[in-house]
Amino acid sequence: MRLGWRHAVRIFALTCALAGVLAGNAWADTAGTVHFVRSADSGFDAFTSNGSPEAQAWLRAHMWRMMVWSPYFDQKTSWYGQGWMYDDAYAIYPGSQMASQHPEWILKDAAGNNLYIPYGCSGGSCPQFAGDISNVEFRRNWIAEASAHIAHGYRGLFVDDVNLEQRTGNGQGQQVAPVDRSTGQPMSAASWRAYMAEFMAEIRAALPNAEIVHNALWFANSDAGTNDPSIRREIESANYVLLERGVNDSGLTGGNGQWSLNAFLSYIDEVHALGRGIVMDGSAGDANGMEYNLASYFLTSTGNDAVSGSGQTPNNWWAGWNVNLGEATGPRRVWGNVLRRDFTGGMVLVNPPGSASQTVSLPAPMQDINGNTVTSVTLTAASGAVLRGSAPSPAIVVAPTAPIPTKTTVDTSSATPTAAPSPAAGPGSRSSHSRLHSRQHRRHRHARRSARSRRRAHEASRGAARAIRRPAVMITVRGTVRRATRGTVAIQVDERRAARWVAVAHLTVPVGQSGHFGRLLDLPSALRYRIRAAYLGSSGYQPSLSRYRFVVRAR
Repeated sequence: MRLGWRHAVRIFALTCALAGVLAGNAWADTAGTVHFVRSADSGFDAFTSNGSPEAQAWLRAHMWRMMVWSPYFDQKTSWYGQGWMYDDAYAIYPGSQMASQHPEWILKDAAGNNLYIPYGCSGGSCPQFAGDISNVEFRRNWIAEASAHIAHGYRGLFVDDVNLEQRTGNGQGQQVAPVDRSTGQPMSAASWRAYMAEFMAEIRAALPNAEIVHNALWFANSDAGTNDPSIRREIESANYVLLERGVNDSGLTGGNGQWSLNAFLSYIDEVHALGRGIVMDGSAGDANGMEYNLASYFLTSTGNDAVSGSGQTPNNWWAGWNVNLGEATGPRRVWGNVLRRDFTGGMVLVNPPGSASQTVSLPAPMQDINGNTVTSVTLTAASGAVLRGSAPSPAIVVAPTAPIPTKTTVDTSSATPTAAPSPAAGPGSRSSHSRLHSRQHRRHRHARRSARSRRRAHEASRGAARAIRRPAVMITVRGTVRRATRGTVAIQVDERRAARWVAVAHLTVPVGQSGHFGRLLDLPSALRYRIRAAYLGSSGYQPSLSRYRFVVRAR
């Protein structure tokens, strides 16, 4: 074993000298760079406890970041300073000092029973109680403990179970909504998201210089996605979002549905649009599964992302992690029946889950992950190919491609009423309701006695009163066109008048590269609106229409 270790180190040192894969190389941090991450769990202790300079150098060279645990790793940050210290967002462990001293920090069901994080449950209990993320004292204690650990020299913090979907249950692992302390009622999904987002924002504020990673659910509130302000706040409170199991997740499908690979990649685009990176965690340890995950990582990589695979050690290191494809020459695109992205040093291909097996003729001879020269590759469903070499540009299209179907969603922020000035008030002045009616009373008293004059005064009084009761409204309308990166959205706003809808606003807004669009609207006073967005389509993308979004103002 020891001879194998030293031999591996010598081979790697020679490879570094020739290929330049160490930090500081000109290729570093391009979209074609592999940033490998692994969990240094107890099974990896044999390698992290090895104190030899060679072993430490190997880990620094291969492990861009490691997820590590305190206090075990506290004394190892002197030679490996790229560790993300692990902590769970809301786990309280049965039998711990926290559980015994602060039972009020554990979420309860309506009968007062403790709730758990529904994972690994057996015999009527689970390994972790669910901490009350709405409790200010729980959050303050959590942050204080994490800050003390980080001070040992960790690069940052890995926060597990940053679930923007409510994940609390009983001892059988069945989902049970906790009681919200602020209302005494079952906690709503929206309240849970808001509490979790607020908690993550507090962690970010307390540790402004630490790298923070969230293990989050990419499908949380999928109808809204990052248009949900809580989800946006959570993502913006992290440096990286880890996607557990990556594309090796068996639940991903083909096509463009909610659980499709395309929807998964679109979520990554939305995270990138918010200026954050992702960790394409991979659960596969076989070469085919790891290449599929790596190729998918390259499809979206910005150079500020990371990737992982199962079982990787100094004695079991897959050669694919040493690949560097250089700069990306464009975004991913559909090429025939597969997804493709080109780089200055190669290209990647991905065949989505559920697809027929594809044999793809390459635009030029290239080298596969094992160094073999190939002119074609065969991709089964849920597989990928990482290829090195130069592909002619523009790329040859294998077959005509139908426009990509899109999905348009629209939402609004909270309406912000602004009181309309009365007709008698000057610019910038304000009038109270009682003062307005006092002036109107004097106007009535001194008006001419003719019926026409009295009618006009009465109508003026009613109109002014309506202006006070129903002020103008400022509403932010935003939305997403899933899978589209360009084009135009037409937004129509209807006002409810008597028994019918009447159009009061119609405008067009551009779609950004992440598929987002938005506009601040100054709407006329009304009690009820409905808003709809229509994506007009663009080259390569089909048009789509959102559902109506209804806005009801308080009377």
